[in-house]
Amino acid sequence: MKKRILSMLMAMLLTFSAASAAFSDISDTRLEQTASVLDALGIMQGVGNNQFDPSSSLTRAQFCKLAVTSMGLSDVSAYGSYTIFPDVKNSHWAAPYINAAVRHPDLKDRKIIRGYADGTFGPNKTVNFGEACTMLLRMLGYQETDIGPFWPQDYIARAKSLGLTDNVSDVKDTGAVKRSDAALMLLNTLGATPKEGDILLKKVASGTVENSVLLATSETNGKLRSGMALFYEDGNVQQRSTIGTLDKSMIGISGTVVFDKKNSAVAIGIVPNHNKVEVVSVRTAAANGVTTESGVIRPDRNTKLYTGEITEPKTYAESWADITSGSKLHLFYDSYGQLALMAVLPTGATANAHSFVYGLESSVNIPQNYAVVKNGVTIDRTKLQKYDVVTLDAANQKAIVTDTRLSGYYGEGTPTFSYPQQVTMYDESYAISDSAAATFKNIKLGDYITLLFDANGGVVAAYPKSVVSAEMQGIVTGINGKQTTILMTNGLTIRPTCEAEDLTAFMGRLVTVGQSSGKTYLTKRSLSGKTSGSWTIADGKIGTAQVSPTVKVYEEVISGAPLNLISISDIKLSSVSSGQIKYTVSDNAGTITNIVLGDVTGESWVYGIGYGEKKQGEYVPPLDEHSAGSFNYLYSVKLDYWEDGKNTAATYPVVSLPSAAWGNPVGIPKGYSTSVKNPSLDTLPLKLVDTVEVSAFDGSVGVKTSDGYYELADEIGVYVTAQQQFISLQSAKTNYTKFRLYANNTASNGGKIRVIIAS
Repeated sequence: MKKRILSMLMAMLLTFSAASAAFSDISDTRLEQTASVLDALGIMQGVGNNQFDPSSSLTRAQFCKLAVTSMGLSDVSAYGSYTIFPDVKNSHWAAPYINAAVRHPDLKDRKIIRGYADGTFGPNKTVNFGEACTMLLRMLGYQETDIGPFWPQDYIARAKSLGLTDNVSDVKDTGAVKRSDAALMLLNTLGATPKEGDILLKKVASGTVENSVLLATSETNGKLRSGMALFYEDGNVQQRSTIGTLDKSMIGISGTVVFDKKNSAVAIGIVPNHNKVEVVSVRTAAANGVTTESGVIRPDRNTKLYTGEITEPKTYAESWADITSGSKLHLFYDSYGQLALMAVLPTGATANAHSFVYGLESSVNIPQNYAVVKNGVTIDRTKLQKYDVVTLDAANQKAIVTDTRLSGYYGEGTPTFSYPQQVTMYDESYAISDSAAATFKNIKLGDYITLLFDANGGVVAAYPKSVVSAEMQGIVTGINGKQTTILMTNGLTIRPTCEAEDLTAFMGRLVTVGQSSGKTYLTKRSLSGKTSGSWTIADGKIGTAQVSPTVKVYEEVISGAPLNLISISDIKLSSVSSGQIKYTVSDNAGTITNIVLGDVTGESWVYGIGYGEKKQGEYVPPLDEHSAGSFNYLYSVKLDYWEDGKNTAATYPVVSLPSAAWGNPVGIPKGYSTSVKNPSLDTLPLKLVDTVEVSAFDGSVGVKTSDGYYELADEIGVYVTAQQQFISLQSAKTNYTKFRLYANNTASNGGKIRVIIAS
């Protein structure tokens, strides 16, 4: 069955820079991208001077022209030599289009547009919403017998049911259709399911390829030649020539590739389909699944995974280790809802055309009726500071403000470092717009500079570090050899190659990122400094300071342990005491953007049965003839635990043995290394709550105890001492009668049953 391929993903619609520049009078992203697509397809252009004039209404003649060109008729000169309607002489600019709509062999039976009862056409009359819906339906082959006798109500209802009016503003039946609404309705119609035959999109292109994903352009993948793009098509990676360079900010669209009408080998864009697309933030990746901020994804091991190569994608089983902590993972589903592709995509965001640096002589004035919003919080204008970046959102009358910055060594700028299109810092590439490139005029390679980013993640300007600098602190979330992944507290993610003999000790720690002679170094940072007061979660405040709705929250469950990223939904308490708040980071308006807590949720531990191990290590020869040689000893903690439906074990090298790890139920902080010694590792002894029988369990959700009702931890297993391994709760209920329950805390303080031992 043919599917309508325009969807609510219009906000991510692909544009193409060579075909048309962004219109200066459009601030809405969806409309800007829609207008660019229609322009490139030769259907709907601007009005001149880089203007689209989105608010003006359309006449019947103008809409007729749009309808005819959307049907694939680019040359209608043969229909301009005669007159059909007395008020549309053959000299009228729209006569060829109006006449073609009436008499062209491919259009006359559709009766796209009709004249009035008196024989006139009314070319200069404003087209209303009902008329527009009617013309669009007739373009798709629908007639009155298919829709109903009541005009315009039946026609508008059918247009809505087919998705032709998706994302269109609320328009009355007889209300005028603005150019902005007409653009959205036309593109919806191009991909809508017709009554019969192919979608109209195929009439305005030389060809299409459905079920594709745009993976990369030459600006995001240096292995591609200029004017090339990489698409995922039917399980394969395909390189294709494009008109100019496709807009890299739209990488990750799943849809239909459209080819130039005059050159079937050149792609001009991609139109989204209805297939589900998700983007998740990765915490950890393993052979049996990916842990994200919102849950665990367990792909089939043969699911294709793209991680930046230009050859064929590998399977998840072959390349899961290439998914780094902190990366954005795109999940693409097919029309049946099955996961078809996983991809780590460098989106290479570009700055919004309506972004500017605040506090300069060249800065744009923020309209008085605009709300000023920073990190999701409305702030007073007096809190704006010089070198903040402001993005004007005319559609919502907001000024979106950010102080996101990156300071470092300017290592590469192409094609010229003084007016670059792309720059490299900390091994990351950043796209540079023309306006941002102008700020590099007096900057040289090797300088230490600061990049300023807008809310879209695009670079707006660059300044010497001596003029404006960034607070370069972040949490190390991934290590691969010398390359680290660092989630900066300002929201950016960088992946620098660092100078250190052993980086493992930095995993999960708060660090300061520094550079010297272009080389990157990490320094552990103490968790000192916080906003005073308790965190009232419902009010979104710590003391009197506002907490950002997008705040990143970590737990450091014991001093020196790796920081574990959690979500606010993990916190079951209505408020967090000041004593449990270890560290906070605020933006320059005072809004809290990062919080480090103590052990508040109980979710930052790996729970199981711990065993201390002491092994004889290397022989240490005597220092002299008067002393004896000896052996040193290696210490480790082995933890048996239940994960992903199976018994699992991990061994953690330590400097000394914690006292609780001798066959007891314990917790070990998440994030500790299993390859190098962990000097600060300690265990959390679990409390025996009660011993119960099978009847005490509330399925796999909770259990009744003498201390009250306790929740069971997610995917909890049961340890059988005789077998020295974990088995499933269901199997344990079938085979055993007594169950010892161990919790990390009391139920009233958010504790759950974390370990069960059966007998």
